[in-house]
Amino acid sequence: MRGARIKDHASFRPASDLLRERAAWVPTPPGNEAAKAELEKSISLLRNRRRPNLQTGIAYSWAAMPKPVRRHILALAGLSADRWESPIHSFTEGERLAMRHAVLRAITTYERALNAV
Repeated sequence: MRGARIKDHASFRPASDLLRERAAWVPTPPGNEAAKAELEKSISLLRNRRRPNLQTGIAYSWAAMPKPVRRHILALAGLSADRWESPIHSFTEGERLAMRHAVLRAITTYERALNAV
């Protein structure tokens, strides 16, 4: 049985190449000024980016939701179910957070029920 010919095995490469590659993977030490400057530059780019306007999509999603679902969400959030026809942007930020929390609680409850069945 003939032996396999290995042309590019790590044992045939100079050790300096391996050590250089391994050194590239060493984490940056804490307090490195160049790394801090690069991180600050990245954070400022993230802060200044233009975010897409999702208001129209959110409004359409709320409007396309069936009446009973909207009424149920409002009732779970402790709001008047009679506001089901109100556009989503007519609710205050606190009311919308309460609605979001109510939906997340309902999802958890239904997932538990699904897992039990």
